Amino acid sequence: MRTQLVLSDKVRPPGPRRLSEVELDEDEVLIDGFPATLDGVIVRITAVLERTCVYLDRDGDRRLARKKDLWVEADKLPIRRRGIG
Repeated sequence: MRTQLVLSDKVRPPGPRRLSEVELDEDEVLIDGFPATLDGVIVRITAVLERTCVYLDRDGDRRLARKKDLWVEADKLPIRRRGIG
């Protein structure tokens, strides 16, 4: 049986915050493919790990950044709930 992901219905407050400060429920996962700000530059997050994320730099190379260094709009993140299905 394969686990399905459904949109999270949890309301998160708007406004910029560090990605490390965005709390996820036990059954929630953050899906990659969203913008974040790193040192004043908008980057595209391509993978989310435990304490870090992979992003693409201006040259298209993959780089690592700590979640505490990435700023996001928490209410706009692609967060999904694990469902059974």
